[in-house]
Amino acid sequence: MTDRYELQRAALDLQTVGLLRAVVVARSGAWSEVAADAAAGWFHGAFLDSREARSDALFVGLPGTRTDGRRFASTVMAAGSHALTGPGRDGTVVPADPPAGDGTILVSHDPEAALARLATCWRDRHDLPVIGITGSNGKTTTKDFAAALLGAHDSVLATRGNLNSAQGVPVTVLGLASSHRFAVVEMGASAVGHIAARAAVARPLVGVITNAAAAHLEEFGSLDAVIEGKGELLAALPPGGTAILNADSPGYGAWRERSPCAVVSWGRETGDHRWTWEAGGEQAAGWLVLDGERWPMPLPGSHNAANLCAAILAARAVGLDDETLAAGLRSFRPSDHRGALRRLGGRLVLDDSYNANPESMQAAVRALLDLPGGDAIAVLGFMAELGPDSDDLHRACGASCAGLGLRRLLVVGERAAALHDGFRTAGGEATLVVDHAAAADILAASTGVGDRILIKGSRSASMESVLDELAARHDWQEEHPS
Repeated sequence: MTDRYELQRAALDLQTVGLLRAVVVARSGAWSEVAADAAAGWFHGAFLDSREARSDALFVGLPGTRTDGRRFASTVMAAGSHALTGPGRDGTVVPADPPAGDGTILVSHDPEAALARLATCWRDRHDLPVIGITGSNGKTTTKDFAAALLGAHDSVLATRGNLNSAQGVPVTVLGLASSHRFAVVEMGASAVGHIAARAAVARPLVGVITNAAAAHLEEFGSLDAVIEGKGELLAALPPGGTAILNADSPGYGAWRERSPCAVVSWGRETGDHRWTWEAGGEQAAGWLVLDGERWPMPLPGSHNAANLCAAILAARAVGLDDETLAAGLRSFRPSDHRGALRRLGGRLVLDDSYNANPESMQAAVRALLDLPGGDAIAVLGFMAELGPDSDDLHRACGASCAGLGLRRLLVVGERAAALHDGFRTAGGEATLVVDHAAAADILAASTGVGDRILIKGSRSASMESVLDELAARHDWQEEHPS
């Protein structure tokens, strides 16, 4: 069955490439080592957080800056899980803690490489179209759109949460089952080489690059390097595959030349498919108009219309018709804090608090201003991983937001002070506050029913906490947006 990865086979798959250090079996409260071909049992699916332990799954216990995942191997066995770990820092193979349940641990000197190897082998056992998605902005929303579009007709495996990393992509791929007809795999990167490694595991048939922008510059170093890194997805596509490319993005020409397969492009003025976006008026999310056909938008903003455009073209590339896609779109649900509209305390809140870079922040401000309602205020936090020019980029972003027509800005935290300074210099009304609670207090005191609010910042800024404070301290009740 392609739903069961036999532990014996997994051990041998690692042993073959020199990634297996030992197989340790826990039985009746004791550890013992066995040969690779003596490993018994099976698993389906993997997880990185020991709190997600479940029966017959593989816990990947990686060493971290705060704790070593190996410490939790015994605990997850109590839930019926198996484990993949490295040896202890002292070189020991068997964990010090006595086993809390029966199970098997595959020990590798490089558990992250071992995880990628297992996922690659598991991918080899499944013949299905995979859509791989990368880009500086819009990856998760495009993935969510594509999964909904495909899901009306067939069972779809899609990346959960933020599992788009060196560990997350293999964990996603290890979730493949015989019931899946399609997979949609999101791939993030912060340096050249990352996408190549992740695409080698997922082996997509269709590759989507949403765009390239000034994001993760701390490691990428430049926009040219971002373009190169995102373009690595194309090298993984087979000759019979399809590259879905944004003709409006920096790097489009280089990507098109780099593609080993057919290219389908979209853009406002150029590209194979032309699109526009219509604000929704009473229907706040608006409409995507793609080649003259109108698609209802589940999320507001022209940037999300571009994301939906990419997802539609990718779903068409794996053979689905527009009638099927329209039915799937009706089931769309966004990932948490990714551009969702919420009614809180009578205000219309655009909750895009999960992450941010200068381009996505400006796109979110445009979306806020296009929403119907009263006064508009953006509550913005720090943008991480922008490198040595971070202050300048924050300052320029603040000025750009004022230039878009935003008149009121609330900036949270000293790390984002340059955002505040740039906005004020450009003529906007800005306030800098120390924390989320202070931001919530100002929102509660200075906004009214019908006003529009944007919440956005990088993951490390935890901007969703502003919403938590509004609910806890000011009793803002949630309603369904009209």
